[in-house]
Amino acid sequence: MRANWLIAVTMVLGSMLAGCYESPNVVLHKPGVYKGAKDPLVEKQAMPEQQKQLAARFNQVQTDR
Repeated sequence: MRANWLIAVTMVLGSMLAGCYESPNVVLHKPGVYKGAKDPLVEKQAMPEQQKQLAARFNQVQTDR
């Protein structure tokens, strides 16, 4: 009986500790420098017609604020 209790407590504690594991692979990024894949929307954002469309969409849903 005591052995079953000890096994159960050990399993619960083991699963609790396994949930606290944190990967040691930390990646530090420099702020303001994007190093990901090229985003086609970035170039599109610079176009004035795109800015007008985005402003119109924003004003359609944000008029109550």
